[in-house]
Amino acid sequence: MRRPRPFIYSNMPSSPRSLIILLILPTVILAGVGGKLSGRVLDTDGVPLAGVNIIVEDTYLGSATDLNGDYFILNIPPGIYSVSFEMIGYRKLVQQELQIVSDFTTNLDVVLEQETLELEGEVLVVAERPLIRKDATSTMRVVDAAALVEMPVKDFKDVLVTQAGFTTDAAGGIHVRGGRTKEILYMIDGVVVKDPLLGDFSGSVNQNAIQEMTVISGTFNAEYGQAMSSVVNIVTKEGGEDFHGKLEYISGEVNASPYHEAGAFSYLDENYANVDSNYLRMDLADSLFAYLDRAPSGFYPQGVIPLFRIPMNGSVSLNLGGKLPFLDLNYFASAFYSNEESPLPHGADINQDMQLKLTRRLSSKLKLSGHLHSSARLYQNYSHAWKYRPDFDEHTFKRNDRLAFTVTHSPLAALFYNVHLSRQIVGTKEGVKSLNPSEYERPLTDESVYFYSTGNGDTYSDNTSTTSSMSFDLTWQANQRHQLKTGFTLDLHDLNIHNEEEPWEAGTNFLDDTTYAPSEATFYVQDKIELDYLIINLGMRYDQVDPAVAMWENVNRFVEYDSTTGVWVQAPVVTAPTQTKLSPRIGLAFPITVNTVFHVSYGHFFQVPNFESMTYNSRKDISAALPLVGNARVKPQKTVAYEFGLKQALSQSTRLEVTVWSKDIRDLLSTLQVRYLSNQVIVFENTDYASVKGLDLSFDRQFTGMFAANLSYTLSVAKGNNSSPRAGYFSAYENEEVPHQEFYLDFDQRHDLSVNFSLRTAADDGPVIGGVRPLANINTNLLLNAGSGLPYTPFVDPTVRVDVNSARKPWTYTLDLRLKKSIMINDLRPTVFLEATNITDHENVLFVNSRTGKPFDSGTTGLVGQSDDSNLNPAKLGPGRAIKFGLSLSW
Repeated sequence: MRRPRPFIYSNMPSSPRSLIILLILPTVILAGVGGKLSGRVLDTDGVPLAGVNIIVEDTYLGSATDLNGDYFILNIPPGIYSVSFEMIGYRKLVQQELQIVSDFTTNLDVVLEQETLELEGEVLVVAERPLIRKDATSTMRVVDAAALVEMPVKDFKDVLVTQAGFTTDAAGGIHVRGGRTKEILYMIDGVVVKDPLLGDFSGSVNQNAIQEMTVISGTFNAEYGQAMSSVVNIVTKEGGEDFHGKLEYISGEVNASPYHEAGAFSYLDENYANVDSNYLRMDLADSLFAYLDRAPSGFYPQGVIPLFRIPMNGSVSLNLGGKLPFLDLNYFASAFYSNEESPLPHGADINQDMQLKLTRRLSSKLKLSGHLHSSARLYQNYSHAWKYRPDFDEHTFKRNDRLAFTVTHSPLAALFYNVHLSRQIVGTKEGVKSLNPSEYERPLTDESVYFYSTGNGDTYSDNTSTTSSMSFDLTWQANQRHQLKTGFTLDLHDLNIHNEEEPWEAGTNFLDDTTYAPSEATFYVQDKIELDYLIINLGMRYDQVDPAVAMWENVNRFVEYDSTTGVWVQAPVVTAPTQTKLSPRIGLAFPITVNTVFHVSYGHFFQVPNFESMTYNSRKDISAALPLVGNARVKPQKTVAYEFGLKQALSQSTRLEVTVWSKDIRDLLSTLQVRYLSNQVIVFENTDYASVKGLDLSFDRQFTGMFAANLSYTLSVAKGNNSSPRAGYFSAYENEEVPHQEFYLDFDQRHDLSVNFSLRTAADDGPVIGGVRPLANINTNLLLNAGSGLPYTPFVDPTVRVDVNSARKPWTYTLDLRLKKSIMINDLRPTVFLEATNITDHENVLFVNSRTGKPFDSGTTGLVGQSDDSNLNPAKLGPGRAIKFGLSLSW
């Protein structure tokens, strides 16, 4: 049994040694994140040309046309390239600004002219970005580096919610097409990143370090698994041949929060006068960062890279890239740090993200790569009950440390394979100051008030998961029509769990202190068939999970009679069986015309519940009232999804995409009350279900001149019997029957709309005033996010039955702005910018009282603990207007 440790993390095992190895290892472009270029080369008479050399400039990649004039080039890293076509007797042609996207085919057919005395030199052609990707058999969006940094968003997850099908709940959780949270698979440079214990990705990625982000929603190919709603594949930047970089600073909010001004709480109940006046400060000194200045030595948790303490408000980012000639080594380094004070009475968020990517080619066919990524976050959310004693409430530290190596080998022009080796550590620490659980005190309120006046928060946790992963992917272009892909993955987990709840005397004294070593294995095979009139993605996936966790052999008989002692005792536990699943996937795309593509896709998608649901209450302690017990026998959750979509190019710069989709969701994780004789427990089970239907509409206008626009709209209906896995636990606690019919889920949002307007000017735009052009090099981005109200269950009378979630909260919307002005000074590009979120200062209602449907009116008066102060919980509204300024320097 492990002893509770102070609030401190040990270093990542062997991390200095791993870092040294990474720094000296020759490396190159990360694999598994490339795209394909294919097409045909003809002469002016329409005759195919054989033996034409095709080179992707600034890379080692190239090919030659066959006897039919066809060619293809595999595994091109995403980005913008120039591609040259050369053949003796013909003028060289260079196709510029050609975009390559991960996992998709870019088609490029060219015509070469014969070289004569009158026609000499090379032909330069600027490529037009394709409005429609005919090989996309499901809904897919690609967000490039320029769009990421121009949008008025905080991080890449804010970009996700601007896409069709993505919505957020009242707590900020992301849902895709009516699925629950944690149903998104996140990948960075082709490697899966998630916390196996909690099932989500809690790390961060510096926005300025992202080269491209591909978002696939609804259905996806067999190579992607352990996700039921969406795949997000992030490709980070790489160092080039020349030294380049970017330094950026963004201020904290320059407009003062009303909760930080003097007299903000003039409505305080006079009965609360016994609270220490030191906790009534409404200034920056109450932020978490200020508290850390008073923290004891050794408080800071350490990872591969320690969490730095920078006395600043706002965020700073630094990117550096280039080449080390003496090692023939390309590098890209990124550092990000932010300290954001909450606009609410207390709370703060300190975030740090650091990356190092080294790249080098060993030969024309062999490449190696290494990526060190370390992120840390220390934060405290606002809690209304702890409004006047925030130092005594819990705060949370999360860290994600990942070290990944990749080998890419291309033994043949039509074949390459990738080997990924990675080690990831995810840690979560939650507690009060640096207290051990034995030092916790029971929190109490005065009889007449709502707020805590003594004691501490009731939770202490120190959980760490270490995942060692190896994956192999092979891609073979069998011929011009068939691209075969297969691969397998093996993940070995080491879970170190320590949780305590209410450790004080007469508390629940719940303790979970254990280690587990589950494993996961996958295998897939798929064929991409590319015909002129039809593209088919056909695949099968196999998933296996060995929980390596013990559980009662029969959940419904968790106690048995001991004839020796004559008493009922807990039934013995046995190791849970391995779970396996097969997932068929098929997607079809029909290019009806050059400007019209119809697609249909269907698939079975399985996702194993997070390991917390299997390991919770490892001792199987059933002595408490309504004990919650993890169940290693839970099955993978299943979604059967299909969609029909139409993509239509309306002009050379505009396109419209309409998709109709449906999801049938079964075996969802739930909590179920089990009774046997006089005993009862709550166990995790696969008893929940849901059905979701909807329509996605996207309109895009690419930049032509100065203006671009994007519109995403989703109409959906999400119904099910429970909105979250622990809903059954709360039903049992309140003596309510588990629902056996579908109702609108808590995150059912009927209408979701996002509109993004972009305006940019060139260096020679606008009038000249005093020798300068004040309107030149300006980027303006205006983003509108709006959604219809989420449901809630109204309270009428205890004797009246009201349908669950039969009422609706009001609509919400935010209007955000990002305005940038750049100038050029030789090779330097300084930029100033303004960011303003919720510029209309609209009051977005997130939570309401069930009696009134209003956020601050409880509908009750004269009850103990009820006052204006207790009812006016500012966290029931979304963030108000926030204005920031920034400065960046690029070279």
